[in-house]
Amino acid sequence: MASNNVIAVTFSEESKAYQAFSELRQASEQERIGLVGAAVVERTADGQLRIRDRRDNTADYGVATGSLIGMLIGVLGGPLGMLLGWGAGALIGSSVDIRRADRGAEVLAEFSQAVSPGQTALLAEVNEFATEVVDSIMTPLGGTVHRRSVDEVLTELESAHAAAEAAQAEARRVMREEKRTERKEKIEERISALRSRLRIGS
Repeated sequence: MASNNVIAVTFSEESKAYQAFSELRQASEQERIGLVGAAVVERTADGQLRIRDRRDNTADYGVATGSLIGMLIGVLGGPLGMLLGWGAGALIGSSVDIRRADRGAEVLAEFSQAVSPGQTALLAEVNEFATEVVDSIMTPLGGTVHRRSVDEVLTELESAHAAAEAAQAEARRVMREEKRTERKEKIEERISALRSRLRIGS
Protein backbone atom coordinates (compact mmCIF):
# COMPACT_ATOMS: atom_id res chain seq x y z
CA MET A 1 0.00 0.00 0.00
CA ALA A 2 1.37 3.41 -0.98
CA SER A 3 1.98 6.07 1.63
CA ASN A 4 1.32 9.72 0.84
CA ASN A 5 4.27 11.79 2.06
CA VAL A 6 5.78 15.24 1.80
CA ILE A 7 9.55 15.39 1.43
CA ALA A 8 12.06 18.20 1.73
CA VAL A 9 15.49 17.44 0.33
CA THR A 10 18.52 19.66 0.83
CA PHE A 11 21.74 19.55 -1.15
CA SER A 12 25.22 20.98 -0.77
CA GLU A 13 25.17 22.05 -4.44
CA GLU A 14 22.35 23.98 -6.10
CA SER A 15 22.64 22.02 -9.35
CA LYS A 16 21.91 18.78 -7.50
CA ALA A 17 18.44 20.05 -6.54
CA TYR A 18 17.54 20.48 -10.21
CA GLN A 19 18.99 17.08 -11.07
CA ALA A 20 17.00 15.48 -8.26
CA PHE A 21 13.85 17.20 -9.51
CA SER A 22 14.43 15.78 -13.00
CA GLU A 23 15.08 12.26 -11.69
CA LEU A 24 12.01 12.43 -9.46
CA ARG A 25 9.88 13.26 -12.50
CA GLN A 26 11.43 10.34 -14.39
CA ALA A 27 10.62 7.99 -11.52
CA SER A 28 7.02 9.21 -11.67
CA GLU A 29 6.84 8.62 -15.43
CA GLN A 30 8.18 5.10 -14.83
CA GLU A 31 5.44 4.66 -12.20
CA ARG A 32 7.98 3.85 -9.49
CA ILE A 33 6.41 6.62 -7.42
CA GLY A 34 3.40 8.89 -7.71
CA LEU A 35 4.43 12.54 -7.99
CA VAL A 36 1.57 14.81 -6.90
CA GLY A 37 3.48 18.07 -6.87
CA ALA A 38 7.05 19.29 -6.55
CA ALA A 39 9.07 22.48 -6.58
CA VAL A 40 12.69 23.55 -6.45
CA VAL A 41 12.81 26.49 -4.05
CA GLU A 42 15.41 28.97 -2.88
CA ARG A 43 15.42 30.78 0.45
CA THR A 44 16.40 34.43 0.01
CA ALA A 45 18.34 36.43 2.56
CA ASP A 46 15.11 38.08 3.81
CA GLY A 47 13.46 34.70 4.44
CA GLN A 48 11.21 34.46 1.38
CA LEU A 49 10.94 31.25 -0.63
CA ARG A 50 11.27 31.67 -4.38
CA ILE A 51 10.10 28.95 -6.75
CA ARG A 52 12.81 28.08 -9.27
CA ASP A 53 11.08 25.14 -10.95
CA ARG A 54 7.83 23.31 -10.38
CA ARG A 55 5.42 20.56 -11.30
CA ASP A 56 1.84 20.21 -10.10
CA ASN A 57 -0.35 17.29 -11.09
CA THR A 58 -3.30 18.14 -8.83
CA ALA A 59 -5.17 20.52 -11.14
CA ASP A 60 -4.75 23.26 -13.69
CA TYR A 61 -3.21 25.59 -11.14
CA GLY A 62 0.35 26.65 -10.53
CA VAL A 63 2.14 25.10 -7.58
CA ALA A 64 2.08 28.45 -5.79
CA THR A 65 -1.72 28.35 -5.48
CA GLY A 66 -3.15 24.95 -6.31
CA SER A 67 -1.33 22.26 -4.33
CA LEU A 68 -0.28 21.16 -0.88
CA ILE A 69 3.31 22.00 -1.81
CA GLY A 70 2.19 25.48 -2.85
CA MET A 71 0.47 26.03 0.48
CA LEU A 72 3.54 24.74 2.31
CA ILE A 73 5.77 27.18 0.44
CA GLY A 74 3.37 30.01 1.23
CA VAL A 75 3.49 29.30 4.95
CA LEU A 76 7.23 28.59 5.23
CA GLY A 77 8.14 31.72 3.32
CA GLY A 78 5.41 33.96 4.66
CA PRO A 79 4.91 36.14 7.75
CA LEU A 80 3.87 33.26 10.01
CA GLY A 81 7.03 31.34 9.21
CA MET A 82 9.06 34.41 10.07
CA LEU A 83 7.18 34.83 13.33
CA LEU A 84 8.10 31.30 14.36
CA GLY A 85 11.71 31.77 13.37
CA TRP A 86 11.45 29.78 10.14
CA GLY A 87 12.85 32.65 8.11
CA ALA A 88 14.73 35.90 8.49
CA GLY A 89 12.78 39.14 8.56
CA ALA A 90 10.40 41.27 10.55
CA LEU A 91 7.80 39.76 12.85
CA ILE A 92 4.14 40.20 12.01
CA GLY A 93 3.46 41.65 15.45
CA SER A 94 4.75 41.53 18.99
CA SER A 95 1.32 40.97 20.55
CA VAL A 96 0.63 37.64 18.82
CA ASP A 97 -0.04 34.59 20.95
CA ILE A 98 3.18 32.80 20.05
CA ARG A 99 2.33 29.80 22.24
CA ARG A 100 -0.70 29.06 20.09
CA ALA A 101 1.24 29.52 16.85
CA ASP A 102 4.12 27.34 18.04
CA ARG A 103 2.00 24.47 19.29
CA GLY A 104 2.61 21.36 17.18
CA ALA A 105 4.81 23.16 14.66
CA GLU A 106 7.56 20.56 14.68
CA VAL A 107 7.04 19.41 11.10
CA LEU A 108 6.88 22.89 9.57
CA ALA A 109 9.90 24.01 11.58
CA GLU A 110 11.85 20.98 10.38
CA PHE A 111 11.02 21.68 6.75
CA SER A 112 11.81 25.37 7.09
CA GLN A 113 15.14 24.75 8.77
CA ALA A 114 16.00 22.41 5.90
CA VAL A 115 15.93 25.44 3.59
CA SER A 116 18.26 27.98 5.13
CA PRO A 117 18.93 31.43 3.59
CA GLY A 118 20.86 31.17 0.34
CA GLN A 119 20.09 27.46 -0.03
CA THR A 120 18.15 25.62 -2.73
CA ALA A 121 16.03 22.59 -1.91
CA LEU A 122 13.44 20.25 -3.39
CA LEU A 123 9.95 20.03 -1.88
CA ALA A 124 7.57 17.34 -3.12
CA GLU A 125 4.39 15.45 -2.36
CA VAL A 126 4.80 11.82 -3.36
CA ASN A 127 2.91 8.54 -3.20
CA GLU A 128 5.54 6.00 -2.18
CA PHE A 129 5.22 2.25 -2.40
CA ALA A 130 8.66 2.05 -0.79
CA THR A 131 10.72 4.92 0.59
CA GLU A 132 13.84 3.33 -0.89
CA VAL A 133 12.90 4.63 -4.36
CA VAL A 134 13.19 8.29 -3.43
CA ASP A 135 16.12 7.67 -1.11
CA SER A 136 18.03 5.85 -3.84
CA ILE A 137 17.63 8.93 -6.06
CA MET A 138 18.60 11.50 -3.46
CA THR A 139 21.47 9.78 -1.63
CA PRO A 140 23.88 9.56 -4.60
CA LEU A 141 23.28 13.28 -5.20
CA GLY A 142 24.19 14.08 -1.59
CA GLY A 143 20.63 14.93 -0.66
CA THR A 144 19.34 14.83 2.90
CA VAL A 145 15.71 13.68 2.93
CA HIS A 146 13.19 14.98 5.47
CA ARG A 147 9.97 12.96 5.17
CA ARG A 148 6.59 13.45 6.87
CA SER A 149 3.13 12.13 6.12
CA VAL A 150 0.65 14.35 4.29
CA ASP A 151 -1.67 14.02 7.28
CA GLU A 152 0.98 15.51 9.61
CA VAL A 153 1.71 18.36 7.23
CA LEU A 154 -1.98 19.14 6.70
CA THR A 155 -2.60 19.15 10.45
CA GLU A 156 0.16 21.70 10.99
CA LEU A 157 -0.91 23.84 8.04
CA GLU A 158 -4.40 23.98 9.56
CA SER A 159 -2.86 25.04 12.88
CA ALA A 160 -0.74 27.64 11.10
CA HIS A 161 -3.85 29.05 9.43
CA ALA A 162 -5.59 29.29 12.81
CA ALA A 163 -2.52 31.02 14.26
CA ALA A 164 -2.45 33.48 11.37
CA GLU A 165 -6.11 34.33 11.90
CA ALA A 166 -5.45 34.84 15.62
CA ALA A 167 -2.50 37.09 14.79
CA GLN A 168 -4.59 39.20 12.42
CA ALA A 169 -7.39 39.52 14.96
CA GLU A 170 -4.90 40.60 17.63
CA ALA A 171 -3.28 43.12 15.28
CA ARG A 172 -6.68 44.63 14.47
CA ARG A 173 -7.51 44.87 18.20
CA VAL A 174 -4.23 46.66 18.96
CA MET A 175 -4.78 49.10 16.08
CA ARG A 176 -8.30 49.90 17.30
CA GLU A 177 -7.01 50.56 20.82
CA GLU A 178 -4.23 52.80 19.51
CA LYS A 179 -6.71 54.80 17.42
CA ARG A 180 -9.05 55.23 20.39
CA THR A 181 -6.14 56.42 22.52
CA GLU A 182 -5.02 58.82 19.79
CA ARG A 183 -8.52 60.27 19.42
CA LYS A 184 -8.82 60.69 23.19
CA GLU A 185 -5.47 62.47 23.33
CA LYS A 186 -6.48 64.82 20.51
CA ILE A 187 -9.76 65.65 22.25
CA GLU A 188 -7.92 66.42 25.48
CA GLU A 189 -5.48 68.64 23.58
CA ARG A 190 -8.37 70.53 21.95
CA ILE A 191 -10.10 70.99 25.30
CA SER A 192 -6.86 72.22 26.88
CA ALA A 193 -6.25 74.65 24.03
CA LEU A 194 -9.82 75.96 24.25
CA ARG A 195 -9.55 76.46 28.00
CA SER A 196 -6.32 78.37 27.46
CA ARG A 197 -7.95 80.64 24.89
CA LEU A 198 -10.96 81.25 27.13
CA ARG A 199 -8.72 82.25 30.00
CA ILE A 200 -6.80 84.64 27.76
CA GLY A 201 -9.96 86.25 26.52
CA SER A 202 -11.50 86.70 29.97
